[in-house]
Amino acid sequence: MSTERPADTDVYAGTGLPELGLRNYWYPVLASWRLRRRPRPVRLLGEDVVLFRDGAAIHALKDQCAHRGARLSRGRCLYPGSGTLTCPYHGWTYAGDTGKCVARIMEGPDTPIPEEARVRSYPVREHRGVIWLFVGDMEAVPLDEDLPECLANTAEWHTISTWRSYRCNWRVLNDNLCYDLHAPFVHRNSPELVFQPVFPFASRIAATGLEDGKGLGYTARDGITGARFPGLGPFPPPREALWRRLKPRGRGEEMDPETAEATKRYGIRYRHMSRLPAVTLVGRPAGDYFMCRWVTPVDAETTLFYSLNAFRRRHALGTMLDRIGWALWQSWAHDWLFSDQDKRIVEGVRSDAEQLSLSDAGVVAWRKFMVENARRPPAAATGVGLETAAE
Repeated sequence: MSTERPADTDVYAGTGLPELGLRNYWYPVLASWRLRRRPRPVRLLGEDVVLFRDGAAIHALKDQCAHRGARLSRGRCLYPGSGTLTCPYHGWTYAGDTGKCVARIMEGPDTPIPEEARVRSYPVREHRGVIWLFVGDMEAVPLDEDLPECLANTAEWHTISTWRSYRCNWRVLNDNLCYDLHAPFVHRNSPELVFQPVFPFASRIAATGLEDGKGLGYTARDGITGARFPGLGPFPPPREALWRRLKPRGRGEEMDPETAEATKRYGIRYRHMSRLPAVTLVGRPAGDYFMCRWVTPVDAETTLFYSLNAFRRRHALGTMLDRIGWALWQSWAHDWLFSDQDKRIVEGVRSDAEQLSLSDAGVVAWRKFMVENARRPPAAATGVGLETAAE
């Protein structure tokens, strides 16, 4: 039974963004340490995949035996060193690199095996302590082509990653992460921001294409940090005013590309960026740190949220201090509590109606960019857009 909603009950139907995510991209799916001797089932873009190790090699196959449909993830690598996975039901054995059936154990070694006796194999890579999968309708591009510089360049950056599952469609979480001005309201009393100046709100948001053509950079101008609303009173409320008076350096500072250290030293022009397929980068004006938040669509109702904290390498002691600081502060203050504030709201969002307004300028721009610039197979490169957009 199809999980697609009728067009008149899903606001995303008119955007052209597919319910199961953008194909033809690499996505993080599993921490490397979680794949051990036993095969591991994962789901990506609605497709069931089994990951398995054989020595140093990782393979990915469709998690469904071509024989009678048993789950290959319940099988095992019966012949170590062969790069194969054996079905637990009748012993059909598949090559991890091609998906071709190379043996039918219960039928004997002399049984002829037709060419069509195979399952789909998926491109898979291990990078930054994470396993990445490519689900698409074309030959996989190099992994680095889909990674921002802070993840691709292992010589200059080191990373710490966490993940969590969201009970929502990927498009809802993707909207939440691009620049939509919710942070000054939702997160103003989070551990990270409670003793910070108020984030500017009521800003004018501009979205500009990145130089590599793979995303958008955001800037916000002319924001305010306080206002009185007729019939209601001031924002922030008076009860929050006391701790706001401490006024340390503000986390919400906008980065001026003409004067920012990140621009002068590294050519980084935006503190907040969105990149295809569904990646958000939020950094510091110094250019030495980025939160890289990767939205991985699992199925229509589930999304994997991978957060990769990227620190620019300094020296051995500096790297150790970055990791200690993350463990003692960022891991719980941001990756847990800060993100939980979003999670509680996002998982309750309904997509049967919306009224977009000025604060959604970044959301509108990012939705449009994704549809117009999503990667397509070469044969479809001259088409008008994603298949779902043309239907």
